[in-house]
Amino acid sequence: MWTQVAVITPEDFAPRITAYAAEFSNLKFSTYLYRNPMECGTLVEQIQECDVLLFAGPLPYFFGTKALAKRSKPSVYIPSDEYTLTLNLGYILLNRNEGLRALSVDTPKKAYLEQAVAEWQLDSSGWSVTDYSQIIEEDGAPFDPERIIRFHLENYESGRSNLVLTSVDYVYERLRAQGVPCINMIVPEKSIRETVAKAAHYGQLLISENAQIAVGLAAINQWEQEEGGLDAGIMLQQMLLELGKETDASIQQLGLDQFILYGTRGSIERMTDRFSRMPVVGKMEHLFGVTVSMGFGFGMTAKEAEAHARIGLFHARKQAGSSAFLVTNEKEVIGPLGTGTKAYRLKSEDRELLRVSEQTGVSVATLSKLSGFVKLRRDNRFTATDLAEYLQLSRRSAERIVKKLMTHRFVESVGEEQPYQQGRPRAVYRINF
Repeated sequence: MWTQVAVITPEDFAPRITAYAAEFSNLKFSTYLYRNPMECGTLVEQIQECDVLLFAGPLPYFFGTKALAKRSKPSVYIPSDEYTLTLNLGYILLNRNEGLRALSVDTPKKAYLEQAVAEWQLDSSGWSVTDYSQIIEEDGAPFDPERIIRFHLENYESGRSNLVLTSVDYVYERLRAQGVPCINMIVPEKSIRETVAKAAHYGQLLISENAQIAVGLAAINQWEQEEGGLDAGIMLQQMLLELGKETDASIQQLGLDQFILYGTRGSIERMTDRFSRMPVVGKMEHLFGVTVSMGFGFGMTAKEAEAHARIGLFHARKQAGSSAFLVTNEKEVIGPLGTGTKAYRLKSEDRELLRVSEQTGVSVATLSKLSGFVKLRRDNRFTATDLAEYLQLSRRSAERIVKKLMTHRFVESVGEEQPYQQGRPRAVYRINF
């Protein structure tokens, strides 16, 4: 099977990547071109069908990150690291009359350059160096192409540098247009090939993953033995059969109000629009006033997939109204499918979560949900009401969880908030794990 790779790259660099189409015969490339890496978020949103995204460097990957989160597709990027800088310093030393005495450099991270300098045993005391390490470290220097251009121009015009080495195509074009001696960072062929090979590997994994066995269970919750209830069962069956035809899945009836679906992970991904929605459940509620619960499960065997589907159905039935949940072969619970979809793990190999669970008696699944809750927020502060709404528990249940964690100092009180003029203030907490 083919793996469709979307390549996000500057125009002049694209042929170096797509040249590997002959070597990796299972790959098909489609190119999406940018001039400024800050455009890449918009560019990613324009990509139609692809299996893997390949970025020409860490910068376009960084600016495409937010859009990537919506696509749920594997992605890779060609690194700009110590190896790249070592190669470029060697090239300048051997091929440029300016030499290495007065160099102006921009790099994703200064530590990369320091390591390359140590490899060559060079004297870099006369160099001017800036980085944009925020793309690697959250509290690092932000990327601003205009700042980098000014940095190099000031160094050159003041005589502090006689040659610029830049890792940003846009900066290279601007400096060249102003007559500044400049080298665009040479990307090693080895790095390109290894990244393309990684994209091919992800493609094969995706094909294997999509072939996993999938089982779905659907049940009408508000079943009535009246004529309307019978109509609802028939309509649900028809809707599921239509979905089955579209996605190569088979449907069997277990009872008047229950159905089982057999397919692959790929078919369920298509059916749920990449696990983001399940339109059948909403239609049934609108047409017949009945609520429908659905659970999907993946596994390496039909038995494992059905067991996971029953877990999904259990979670769906705990919701108010119609809903659908999905449980992967790694026991990750995704749902309810639709607005506000969340994901957490029923099991964990995270030693810290296991330690917290053992000491507090709070389940790993709940701690996993709590961890996901914190990651969604801009800061690590919340109230019991915030937590109750996210976990879909009563406020009292959320307060009990907080109390258990506070007893062992995994949560601490950091203040209060008064959202309304009347009533008691709410305690504000912070997680320490």
